[in-house]
Amino acid sequence: MIYLHNKKIKTKNISNSIGKFAAEHLLKTSEYDFNINQVDTYIKTIADDDFLLYKDDPKNYYNDKNKLINEHVQFQQFYIITIKAPIKCVLSLDYTIKYTDNNTSAYIILNPDSHIPYKTYKPKEIYLLLLKELNKIKAQNKILVNIFDNQMKDKLKAFTKHLYQGKFSKKIKIPLFDGIEPEISRNSKLIMHFLKKQNNHQVAEVNEGEVLVEFIKPIFGKNGLNAFGEIITNNYSNNKDDLEADIDSDTIEIIEDEKTKIYKSKIKGYVQFNKKELYIDNKLKISKLSRVQNALAKDEDNNIEVTVSQNDTSIDSIGEGVRLTSESIHINGHIGAKSVLEAVNLKIDGATHTESIQKAKFADINRHKGKLRCHKAKIKLLEGGVIHATHVEVEASLGGTIYAEDVIIGHVKNNLKVYASNSITIRLVSGEDNLFKINYRDIPTLNSKLNFLDKEIEDLKYTLDGALKHTQSQVPILKDKIKKLQNQKYKIVNSAKSAKITITEPLKGLNTITFTLNDKDELTYKTDARLYKPFYIEESEDYIILHPTNKKIPTES
Repeated sequence: MIYLHNKKIKTKNISNSIGKFAAEHLLKTSEYDFNINQVDTYIKTIADDDFLLYKDDPKNYYNDKNKLINEHVQFQQFYIITIKAPIKCVLSLDYTIKYTDNNTSAYIILNPDSHIPYKTYKPKEIYLLLLKELNKIKAQNKILVNIFDNQMKDKLKAFTKHLYQGKFSKKIKIPLFDGIEPEISRNSKLIMHFLKKQNNHQVAEVNEGEVLVEFIKPIFGKNGLNAFGEIITNNYSNNKDDLEADIDSDTIEIIEDEKTKIYKSKIKGYVQFNKKELYIDNKLKISKLSRVQNALAKDEDNNIEVTVSQNDTSIDSIGEGVRLTSESIHINGHIGAKSVLEAVNLKIDGATHTESIQKAKFADINRHKGKLRCHKAKIKLLEGGVIHATHVEVEASLGGTIYAEDVIIGHVKNNLKVYASNSITIRLVSGEDNLFKINYRDIPTLNSKLNFLDKEIEDLKYTLDGALKHTQSQVPILKDKIKKLQNQKYKIVNSAKSAKITITEPLKGLNTITFTLNDKDELTYKTDARLYKPFYIEESEDYIILHPTNKKIPTES
C-alpha cells in the first residue's frame, strides 16, 4: 500500500490542485481528501486595479448590498488546504447542486440516501460536521465560502432539528449562497429565425450569410452579484435563454457583442437541428414532400443535395403539384402528377407519373412515364414516357418517345418512337410498330441550337463588316469564329449522311426505319423478321442509297 504524505497548499481551484497532485504521484483523485485550513477573501472595487485581501468587512459590504453593487465589488477566494489520504468518512452526502438564473444563488439538494449518523452524535456536533462538509462542497465548486451564507446556516440548523425528529425521508433543499439578483429592464430573448421557414415547409433552406438564430441579451437596470463573486452586468449574463446546442463552426459563424449573439450561416444549404446540434448541410433526407412543402430550393446551382425516401410504395414520395429545384435530387419513391423536378443531378428509384416533368443535366430514372429534358439520361424501363436529351441509354422499353442525338437501347417491345440525329443502337427489338428515325428537324434542342448559331453568325458578320473598315487586326479572329460556327451548323444539317442505326439481334416483326435528308427527302424501310446489318445512307452521283436495303432515291441534278 502506498503511504500518502499530507501536503498543505494555497489554491484558487481545489479540484485542479488535487488532480495535479494526484497525477504527480500516479494516483487517482479519489484516493485523496482535503481539509480547509483557511479561506482568504480578496475584493476588487471600481476604484481598484487589482484584487486586495479583505478581512472583517471594514467597509460593511456584507451587510450593505446597495453599497456593494454601487462600488462594483468583485470577490475572489484562495483556500489553504491540506491534501491527505481519505479516512473513514463520518458523513457521506448524496446531493446535487442547483443554481438560479445568472447563478445569483446556489442550492444543494440532499437525498435521503445520504449517510448522516445523527444517532451517535449530539445535534451541535452534527450541525458542525454538516457545516464543514457544505463549505468543502462550496469551495470545490468555487462558490464563495463564509460570506452571504446566513440563510444556509439558518436552514442547516432547521434541518438538524428535522433530522433528529426522524423526518428526513424526502429530498431537502438548503441554500448555499444568497447572492444579489440584478434588476432586469429587458428580458433576454431567443429568436429561431430558421424555424419561421419551417412553418410552411418541411425543412428550412438558407442562403450564405443568412441569420439563423438571434439571441438578444438581457439589459440590467441594476447590477447583481453571483455565487462565484462576479458582478452581473450586461456584459456578464449566463445567457440561460441562449441556444443550448453544439454549433458546427465549419458551416455556422457566431457574431457576438454586448447586446446580441448572432448565429449566421457560412454556406447555402438546409438547417439541421435536433436540439443537440445545429449545422448546415447540403444533403437533405426527408420521407415525403407534399404540395404545401414544395419550395425547398430556388436555384439550380445551390450546391444542395435532396434525398426523399418513402418506404410505403402506395404513397408518392413527391406529392401532386410539387415543384422542387436543387443541385442534386434523389427520390427513393414515386413521383406524383403535375410535379416538376429540376436539378443538375437527378436520380429517381421509383416511377415518374405521366403528368410529371423532370429537368436535369444528368438523369437516372428507374421507370419513366413522364416528360424528361436533360443532357444525359439513363432509364431502366421506359413506360410510355417522353425524353428530350443529347445522349440516352434505356435498358428496356414498353413504348414512349425519345428525341436525342445518340440513343442506346437494350430491349424494345412495341410502340416506341425514336428520333435521333447521329445514332440509334439497339440490342433486341422483340415487338412491332416501332419507329427509328434519323432526322435532326424532329429534335427541338437541335432546332434551337441552329437558330442560335444563325443569330451568332449574323451578329459576327455584322461585326466583321465594321472590322474590315476600322479594325483590320480583328478580321482573322472574327472569320475564324464564323467558320467554327458554320462548321457546327453544317455538322447538324448534314448529320443524316454519317448517321447509323444498328440492331444487333434479329428483328421479330414489322418496324420502320427512316432517314430524312437535308432537302426533306426521306428513305423509309419496313423491316421483316430477320437480322440486318447496320442501316446507313450512301450518296453517289446518281442515287442516295439506304444500306443494307435496296431503297434509294435519285440525287438532284
